[in-house]
Order: sequence, then structure tokens, then C-alpha cells
Amino acid sequence: MNGNDGIGATEHGRRHKSWPTNTLLALGAWLVVSPLVLSTTRVTAGMVSAITSGLALAVLAGWARAGRNPIPPFMIALSFGLWLLLAPSVWEFRDGVDTWGLIPSTPSEAIEPTRAAIARAEWNSILAGLLTLALAGAVLVTARRRRPRSAPSTGTEHSPPSPRCSARSAA
Repeated sequence: MNGNDGIGATEHGRRHKSWPTNTLLALGAWLVVSPLVLSTTRVTAGMVSAITSGLALAVLAGWARAGRNPIPPFMIALSFGLWLLLAPSVWEFRDGVDTWGLIPSTPSEAIEPTRAAIARAEWNSILAGLLTLALAGAVLVTARRRRPRSAPSTGTEHSPPSPRCSARSAA
């Protein structure tokens, strides 16, 4: 088979369209596991925000992949990106630090100041929010550029005569 058959082009088009949804899914998965990876499970507000936002982004990625129109899920993803960006200051991650952890602490966590865990949770939320906003914004801008523009029709306009018709009537 040659490389110009319709199958390869369709597969490439599908892969090209699915990268935003795959990226959104990966970002959602990161947010779900990030409290464990970054050892911020004691920052309750940050952990709850990360896990719920991550699950929501994963669901939105599935909706964008399964649906015909990816615009609604990515518009909702914009709101989650804004939440993640603002959550550290709105929800005050500093006030929600538990003295007991959901996961037993390691010796390094006992020595490490709580401020470092709070800073990691805040920066994780801010960076994930910026990435979500950039990704969803890029998808929405690209989708708007691809949308065909049609002039409103009132029914009174007439299409201009074709060159053949005007040449015949002039002769």
C-alpha cells in the first residue's frame, strides 16, 4: 500500500485531533496522583482540589474524545483551569494543613517544614491551572478559526450571474 491512501490520512487526522484530549487526560491523571507524588497529602485543601479537579478533567477528556464536538468539554475545562489557578488563594491552602496524614509520614517528612509541602501544593495547582487554561484556550481558538463563516441570509439577495450567463446575454 502506498502512503497516500485514505487510511493513513484519516489515522493521522485522528491522532492530530486527539492530542488535546490526551493531554487533558494526562493532566487530570497527574492531578489525581500529585498529592502522593509531591507528598502534599497533609495539605487537605490542596489535595481535595487536585483530586477532584483531576477527576473532572479526566471525565471532560473522555467526553471530548467520545463526543462529536470537543468545544463544550474544553469550555468547562477552562473553568477548572481558572479554579486551579485561583484555588491556593481562594481556598487558603495554608489553613488546611492536617497534623495527621492520610498516609504515614516518612522520616524526611517529619523533618521537612510544612511550608515546603504547602508551597508544592500551591505551585502544582497554579501550574496545572495555567496548563489547563492554555490547552483549553488553544483548542477553542483553533475550533473557532476552523468554523465556517456564513453570512445571514434574508432571502432577498440574489447571487451574481455566472460569467457564462452574462456573456450570453451580452451577445
